[in-house]
Amino acid sequence: MNQLPINKIFVAGFAFAIVHWKKIVEISIIPVLFFLPLLMLMPELMTLVEQMFVNKLFESVTLPENIGIYSVLFLYGIISLYINLYRLVVLGGESVSIFPVLDFTKIVRFIALTLLVGFVNIVPLILNNSLWLSLLMSFLVVPITLNFVNIAIGNPLKYRWGLSFPTHMNLFFLQVIVPRLIIFMFVYLPSIIGLNIGMKWMVMVLTFYWGSITLALCYQLINTSDT
Repeated sequence: MNQLPINKIFVAGFAFAIVHWKKIVEISIIPVLFFLPLLMLMPELMTLVEQMFVNKLFESVTLPENIGIYSVLFLYGIISLYINLYRLVVLGGESVSIFPVLDFTKIVRFIALTLLVGFVNIVPLILNNSLWLSLLMSFLVVPITLNFVNIAIGNPLKYRWGLSFPTHMNLFFLQVIVPRLIIFMFVYLPSIIGLNIGMKWMVMVLTFYWGSITLALCYQLINTSDT
């Protein structure tokens, strides 16, 4: 089985984004509009989080008006963007359009899988604040994340991928370790030395697109090697 060449996939993720940047911008326009209401409230939400978990002022916290609606719009927008990115990589530009995904069966399945993967990853942090245990759980479930692509392109879910250890390890490195390292180096670490907030957001956005594209590329390679 193909062992997912890390160097080639790492570069291919950026290369794909550069070559298809017009289509990526096109499928991002409407989801970004869904993001904006919640993003505009982000400074206020960060203040509320600080009051709740740092200052322990739970009783004085009042959530912004329409926060529930804005959160639903944000969730729908980001899932729609994920699905279109996966379809763009695997099925090509003809499979996506400027309009968001209207197949709510896919949306629901995507949310369910997100909750499953997120629950497995976050439980170790909640129970004993163990980063290493969280990474171990991420390693164990990372093949399941390939099902996000299955959902996007309308294929059945597959929970036993039978990946070789090198393939499994490389997928884990590309989808878990690299994004965390990038965010740490360009977002959290620079907070100490001071970095323009716009630069931080740009790095996070680029990491989002790169991670989505490379997951779909990994999916293609794995399925190609199985045929």
